[in-house]
Amino acid sequence: MSTSAAIYLLSTLGGYVMTSFLLLKYPTLLHQRKKQRFLSKHISHRGGAGENLENTMAAFRHAVNMGTDMLELDCHITKDEQVVVSHDGNLKRSTGVNVNISDLKYCELPPYLGKLEVTFQKGC
Repeated sequence: MSTSAAIYLLSTLGGYVMTSFLLLKYPTLLHQRKKQRFLSKHISHRGGAGENLENTMAAFRHAVNMGTDMLELDCHITKDEQVVVSHDGNLKRSTGVNVNISDLKYCELPPYLGKLEVTFQKGC
């Protein structure tokens, strides 16, 4: 290997390493930092589960009327690929029936209990 080839190889490799280091340490040299478009001050977990029956339209409407910035909900898929809004993948807590949503067809889902245990303090 000639001296000029070795110098070329070392300078190319050194330039690559330095550029990689700089871009990893300072990624905004190439890309501008994204501006946050939405700042949420209040999120209603499960639609405000401490105030209403969780994950119901009544809970979501109440949260919106109270001025929440964001609604949080969880979705699961039934055996026949229907979307179900439920915090838990297993229905024991919300229906009293120990079965997973993914193991049932939509038409086989048991009804919600009229009252659910709240596992956090109201108002928190």
